[in-house]
Amino acid sequence: MASRRRNATAYNTYGSVAYAPAYDGAAVAVPRREQELQRPQPRHRERVRRHALTRTQVQVREAGQVAPFAVVGFVAVAIFAALLLLSYVQYTVLSGEMVSLRSEMATLEKESATLSAQYEKVFDLTTIQESLGDTMTRPTSDQVVYIDLSEPDTVVVYGEETDGGVIGALKEIGAAIGEVIEYFR
Repeated sequence: MASRRRNATAYNTYGSVAYAPAYDGAAVAVPRREQELQRPQPRHRERVRRHALTRTQVQVREAGQVAPFAVVGFVAVAIFAALLLLSYVQYTVLSGEMVSLRSEMATLEKESATLSAQYEKVFDLTTIQESLGDTMTRPTSDQVVYIDLSEPDTVVVYGEETDGGVIGALKEIGAAIGEVIEYFR
């Protein structure tokens, strides 16, 4: 077993000198309770006032007149606040009307759907043909017109001549310059 090495001093400090039994008394010793009782009590000195207390006089400014711009500003703010409240009231009324109109529109759309269904029931081609008899005939081939939509979209105005090439471009530029001059007159 290894032997522990001990300090040469007769006391252990554990990092503090407060545990030192070999205190030599170089610092001021803490008085004991008996010594505290024998110590003379300090005297209370009364302070003598050399100057008499005086209250400082505060100069108070008299109330001035109300600025006319402040009054005008407050009146303007009050008017704008009232107008803002009125606009919110109008907005609320209009919102309520819009809701009622939307519900009315929904009911009218339903009614329109039912009426169109009833109309289609009444408008029956066989019923009409029976009521007219043999006077109703099918259209002939010269009465039928077919539209060919396979070509790209172009528009030609009849009665107006179209110039192509450089001459047409010069006429268009001249017309544009004339329109600009007419605009600034």
